Amino acid sequence: MFDIGFSELFMIIVIALIVIGPERLPGVAKKVGRYVGKAKRTFESVKREVQSELETEELNKRLAENNILKDTKKELTDISDELKDIAKKGGDAISENKDLKS
Repeated sequence: MFDIGFSELFMIIVIALIVIGPERLPGVAKKVGRYVGKAKRTFESVKREVQSELETEELNKRLAENNILKDTKKELTDISDELKDIAKKGGDAISENKDLKS
């Protein structure tokens, strides 16, 4: 995660040993470990929540696209029905004209 090598880690431990002291170092190390673990869990929780929101947003977009497609299909069906009615009326009118000419 931090890309720390052995020599850097060793220097951190030596400096911590000098600053904190050998008797308090284990307790401080536990606290640091707890805080790092808590930070990781919090980060993972936020990451999962953001991922969930992104997935929800993607699903909402797909639903909106699907609704648009359904609306478009309904409009096309309505137009098709109207055109069929017009063609039928036109065909009826042509038949009447033929009957009148005969």
